[in-house]
Parts: sequence; structure tokens; C-alpha cells
Amino acid sequence: MSLQVRATPFHGPAAAASRLNLWEPREGWTVAAVYEDAAQEALAARLTVAMADISWRWRVAVDGARAEEFLARLLTRDPASLAPGEAFKALWLSDGGALRGAGLLARNGRDSFMLVSACADPLWIARAAALFDVKVHEIAEAEGMLAVVGPYAARLLAAAGLDPDLAQLRFRKLFWRGIEVTLSRFGEHEGFEIACSATDAPLVWDRLAKVGRAYALEPAGMRAMDILDMEAGVPRPGRDYRPARGGFDSMPAPEDIGLGSLVDPDHVGFNGRSARAGLPASRVRMGIVFDSDVPAANAVIAEGGRTLSSVYSPALRSAIALAMLEPRLGTPNTQVRLADGTPGLVTALPFLPPPVPLPR
Repeated sequence: MSLQVRATPFHGPAAAASRLNLWEPREGWTVAAVYEDAAQEALAARLTVAMADISWRWRVAVDGARAEEFLARLLTRDPASLAPGEAFKALWLSDGGALRGAGLLARNGRDSFMLVSACADPLWIARAAALFDVKVHEIAEAEGMLAVVGPYAARLLAAAGLDPDLAQLRFRKLFWRGIEVTLSRFGEHEGFEIACSATDAPLVWDRLAKVGRAYALEPAGMRAMDILDMEAGVPRPGRDYRPARGGFDSMPAPEDIGLGSLVDPDHVGFNGRSARAGLPASRVRMGIVFDSDVPAANAVIAEGGRTLSSVYSPALRSAIALAMLEPRLGTPNTQVRLADGTPGLVTALPFLPPPVPLPR
């Protein structure tokens, strides 16, 4: 039986902008892989501004009088620290302490939250929520989301009539020339996100595209966004690691993927905490810049370790890869070689700083 692949609310204008008609599935949604040239689209996010359809990301509304209590039990950080309009990044683990998911939690109100992730885990979260009489429901069907990334992102939004004065990990709801939108800054690339109803999605795209001509706005497909993720050193589920799905799985460990910083040592009540207490990382996550233009994903490193995902970085003009290395190799500027002899240089992450928006 084939799985249904759904079109996002931005599919119509995205298809009109696509010159290559190349699409790929993400979490059950079909999104543009490339509009014209992935390298050019990734560079636009660093030099001017790029716009990407990220409606495919799994988004769940969490509501109920015990929502905060439930999320404190689920996540590796305590949601009591959040005020409405604020967000943080956190993990959720199996009973055995393995990484099941990584995402962002945003607080809408006292008993209302939204969880955003690049990888869905609906049954685990729904079953846990039921124990607290908390309601969860997916909202991606009703709402589209665009990312706007690049030095001119804030200026584009201001010219379009959206006030970009917003700190990282903050969001607010706005009434924008007759439609309701939510402006946020949740991503790793220092840009913005605009969420809107599915009905209003084509209008939101068209407004940004029209104003964006003055700022050399480029629509960016998933391959360009993967390049930006890689340059930011962001590990993604399914691409760089396989999330745990067994209730008592003990692997992968957050520390082994380099996500240990998202576990708050002062938050004692989350699921799986006792199983992870005091375990050291057996590998360190670093970057490797190769003396080659050819990406080398899932390749053996002769000195010990392996690469994860790998892309050609147009900004660095070289192939780069995330890598899990033996701790003795986790020092920047350490020289390594792939099993086929390709030389590379270990580097700290991120490979490049994010493309911070210029003041408007």
C-alpha cells in the first residue's frame, strides 16, 4: 500500500516558480527540491535573501490544564521557563534514554503550546498526552509556513509591512493587511518564519515575492536548505541519525549525536533521564572540509569514525560533511583521510556563521 504524499499550501505558487519541476517528499509532503540551481539558492540566503516552503515540518498543538506538566515530563527542558511568545529547543527520549525526537516548543498561553519538529512521532506523544488528559492535534493541514533567510530578510519584511523587530526564539501574531499571520524566529539560520492559514498561503507567497524583487529574493528548494543546514552543523533525523522508536531503546544517545546541550542538567523530571545519567559520549560530532568538490556521505574515516551527510558548499567552494569521530580526533585542524585516500580537515561547527539579517 502506497503512502499518500500531500501538497503543501504553497504548492501552487511554488510550482509556478519552479523551472525544473523537481520535487521530493518530506514527512509525507511534497516540496520543491530545486527551483533552478541549488547552489545559487543557497548563496542567495547568504548574500541577499531566500524564501523556502517549510510547511512540511511536523507541528502539533498541545492544549490542556496539565499541558505544562505533560511537556515537563516529555521534554529535556522545563516549559515553566517560557512566557507566552517565547520558545526553546529540546529533545524527547525513550524510557531507555535514547533520542526519539528533537524540536522546538513555543508557548502560546498558560495552557497552550506548539511543538515543531523535522520528524514526526505522533503515537508516542499522543499516548503520553492522554495520561495527562492533554489534547494534541496536528496543525500542518490547516497552516502553511515559509522561511525567509538572508542579510536582507528584515528589510524585505519591513518593506512588505511586517515589523521584523523580533528576537531569536520569539514569535508574535500579527494582522497583516487583512490576514492573520504569525511571525517567528525559530530556525538555525537567524532568519524569520511566517505562518498563515492554508487559504491565505498563495497571497502570502505573492506579497513576499513581489516586494522581494527589489532585494534579489530567490525561492529556495530543499537541497539549498540542506546545504544551509550542513553549513550550520545541524544534524537531521533520517539523514544523519535514525531516531529511536522502541520504548526501551538506549541508542542513539543524545550525547553521541552532539545534542547533549539540549538536555538541561537542572531539569530532573523528564522521561529517560535516569537512563542517560553520567554516560560519556563515545563519539564527537565535528565537521570535515574535504580537499575535493565531491561529497562523501556515510564514508569511513581511516583514522577512526565515519561521515554522516555530506554536500558541496558553494560558499566554501568545497565538499563538507558532518562526522562522528573518535574523541582523540575531535580537535579542529586535525588532518584525516577517507578510506579512499581523500584528504580532509576537521573543523569546529558550524562551518560558517549564520547569515544574520541587516538592520532594516
